[in-house]
Amino acid sequence: MRGPWQIVWHATLLSACLALLAQCSAAEPSAESCREPATLRFNIVSKITRSEIGFTQGLEVHDGQLYESTGRVGGTTKLDVISFDGTVKRLADLGTDVFGEGLTILKDEMFQLTWQEHEVFVYDLAGHLKREMRNPREGWGLTNDGTSLIFSDGGPAFYYADPRTFAIRRTVRIRSNRPAVIEGLNELELVNGKLFGNIFTTRQILRLDPASGCIDGVADLSVLWQAMSPDERASIETPDSVLNGIAYDAKTGLFYLTGKLWKSIFTGRFTEGSR
Repeated sequence: MRGPWQIVWHATLLSACLALLAQCSAAEPSAESCREPATLRFNIVSKITRSEIGFTQGLEVHDGQLYESTGRVGGTTKLDVISFDGTVKRLADLGTDVFGEGLTILKDEMFQLTWQEHEVFVYDLAGHLKREMRNPREGWGLTNDGTSLIFSDGGPAFYYADPRTFAIRRTVRIRSNRPAVIEGLNELELVNGKLFGNIFTTRQILRLDPASGCIDGVADLSVLWQAMSPDERASIETPDSVLNGIAYDAKTGLFYLTGKLWKSIFTGRFTEGSR
């Protein structure tokens, strides 16, 4: 697992989040240019019960199925495909030499980050390795805007990288309307020009403007725990089984959310407003 991180966004409600941010470290000079973030609500539509659990690190929807990158906790680093009926099929198994992280699909190529090994694997959609690239930073979350890869490293910024070489093209610092340094941005998904990312070890998903880095929405995903059966909740009461995994299906407008070692993947939509 990742080592200890100073997570500054660690509350279950927007008001608590903002109160905590106000107590954080020195102000960004341009922090006042960010607006007050909206409260986002996740409305569950349905859930998928997996045939096999995984240590979910990256999740992506493509052509009517889910693709997943897993870490090696409790097993090996894998690349899986998950049907919407929950059937899990293995595409690749990388063993224990690397720790799998974020995943995205760009122009029929799958890109998989590794955590501290600084390797980026590029596959075809059948899971055959085509090439490798070097990541100069740690690898956490990964998405793309159709041209560049966008990734996080757990620090206070996210990065745009060249999909051919992984050379970093641009760095965007994460900002809010309060003086704060915000760390722990993990799994990423770019949706309709907004960047969604969960904050590691919390039940929070942030929505950011990728151009400015401003947080413009905050969601408390405790609703997912409330939708689980008592047995399912009991099965993930471990430090490892945190929220992680954000995918979006543009054809249906549905998000797919899950966590590490979760049996369920929840589908639904985000709306603004607490009710």
